Amino acid sequence: MSANSYRLNSRERASQQMKKSKPAGVRRNPAVRQQHQVKRFKGWLAAVLLLPLGLITAMTLGELLFRALTRLDFWRSHQFLFFTLGGIAWALTYATGWRPMHIYVLGHELSHLIVARAFGGKIISWKVTAQGGYVETNKTNTWITLAPYLVPFYSVVVMLIFGVMGMFWNLQSMQSVPLGSHVVNLRPVWFFYAMLGLTWWFHITYTLKTVFIHQSDLERNGEFFSMALIFLINIALIVALFLAASPAPGLGFVEVGRCWMGMAVWLMDLVLGRFW
Repeated sequence: MSANSYRLNSRERASQQMKKSKPAGVRRNPAVRQQHQVKRFKGWLAAVLLLPLGLITAMTLGELLFRALTRLDFWRSHQFLFFTLGGIAWALTYATGWRPMHIYVLGHELSHLIVARAFGGKIISWKVTAQGGYVETNKTNTWITLAPYLVPFYSVVVMLIFGVMGMFWNLQSMQSVPLGSHVVNLRPVWFFYAMLGLTWWFHITYTLKTVFIHQSDLERNGEFFSMALIFLINIALIVALFLAASPAPGLGFVEVGRCWMGMAVWLMDLVLGRFW
């Protein structure tokens, strides 16, 4: 797996290196000690807050999907069928050995770049190759460093494209597409569901591959904190997708909230009963 990174500009990197090389020693250097303290705080934040929230949200998603698939025939809906079809298409493509690394690295670095600009950062330089890439900026925070792992870049691109198309065309209308001597009736929105499934699983695949290798993006905020935040945000986004494709009013936002609170109370009772 190629290395991808977001990094500070050269002057600030040199300044940090100079601070670390002072006679006081790396561990006693105030800047280094502050970095360690921030990482420890983030580690505790991940253990006490982010990980429990992620587990509760994941259990909620499992419960809602179980109900939708077993009681409401959600598996027959166009949203589920074509989203799954897109995921299968990606799985078959990946199984053939094709690794679109240049496409992945481009989306990875653009995520860093766009979020850095959104926070007012200046882009010094950036580079993308099939072997890896980087974005050099004068701004740093958690959201910039972890942006590629939190947001499925190409899924967002697909949603933007179809969102613009939907302003001019009815994507739900049936279209007749000639295929040789046959005519197939299709709705454009089905292609949207399929592309969303393909790009989403593309994001999940490379996110999983990346978090299990050495990555400076994850180390900058502490690997445990980074992985807990990545897990929570990705699960929350899947819940949001489920809400958007909710098969019935009974599985809408209110029911998701009620189920989430129920899971939270159950998990709290389980932990308190075990340790107290």
